[in-house]
Amino acid sequence: MKPILLLAVCLVAVSVLCFPCGALFDPDELYGSLPEEASEILTEHGVTPGGGAENIGVSDIFGEIVNALKEASVKPLRMFGALFAVTLLSVVLTNLGGTQVYRLVTAAAAAVTVSVYLGSVVETARTALRAAADFMLTYIPVAAGVTAAGGHTASAAVYSSVTVGAIQVLAWLIPTAVIPLTSCILGISAASCIGGMPGLDKLGEGIKKAVTWGLGLIMTLFLGILSVQTVITASADNAGMKALKFTVSNAVPIVGGAVSDALTTVKGSIAVLKSGVGGFGIAAGACVLVPPLLTALCYRFFLFAAGVVGEMFGCEETSKMIKAGSGVMTIINAALCCFLLFIVVSSAILMMFCRT
Repeated sequence: MKPILLLAVCLVAVSVLCFPCGALFDPDELYGSLPEEASEILTEHGVTPGGGAENIGVSDIFGEIVNALKEASVKPLRMFGALFAVTLLSVVLTNLGGTQVYRLVTAAAAAVTVSVYLGSVVETARTALRAAADFMLTYIPVAAGVTAAGGHTASAAVYSSVTVGAIQVLAWLIPTAVIPLTSCILGISAASCIGGMPGLDKLGEGIKKAVTWGLGLIMTLFLGILSVQTVITASADNAGMKALKFTVSNAVPIVGGAVSDALTTVKGSIAVLKSGVGGFGIAAGACVLVPPLLTALCYRFFLFAAGVVGEMFGCEETSKMIKAGSGVMTIINAALCCFLLFIVVSSAILMMFCRT
């Protein structure tokens, strides 16, 4: 009677493992949590929560990046033209014997130009970060559930708690603290150039460095905790699963080996499903965050070019304002990169350490 009871328990365990494979999540729910543009890109390349990310080639990735760069470089190029015109105006007025007032007026024109163009970039980045956070709050329970269904219950609990905590911290910190500081940097730099307070630009640089270092520290902290705890819990989960298969194989007469093989087969199937879900999460995060990241990089490049032109012609006030705009784009790039890297690395950690 005892072997029959043990066999029944094993069969229940197999059925519990099998159930989440088909009923753990709804693909439409994951697609519904994405912006329309991101879901269209994923659908075009055949990436679904069940798989497809492995079929994306390097040429496909570079093709999407090139197309995104073409679209993202239009407005930054217009901004460069406007700043170039302001710089030339400043040079002409100075050579015609203009006073300091003319230099301040051109610096104010540069400040207005930079603020107008960068305002849309900052708002786009804020929207993308909010969309990525909403997607992750839908994706994390799915990834954790599939991981738990594969026998890594402790690893799933760690992944869910750490990643949800990190996403909530980043989703609160970036819109409420980091993004508003970009406006502060522009205002401080404008006051330094126009208001006759040259020391204030150093304060803007200090804020930029503090924000970038802070974001890097937060990401390192959460990823370090996730990595260490996942390594420990994955080892314990693997040992428990091996002990279960050994017990089933040796304690249940006649069919014990078959039940153990069934456990291995089901676990392998869930591992494949987990890889598909993880690949979908990485691809979706990239589709949401890479376009605004490329836009910010284009703005930073053209601001750098405009700053070089300003320094060549000796327009110090205009160059300071342009450099402040470049610092704002540095902060936006850091925020987007931190969020994207956290999505990629956390998903990769889960797939790597919980694959057996």
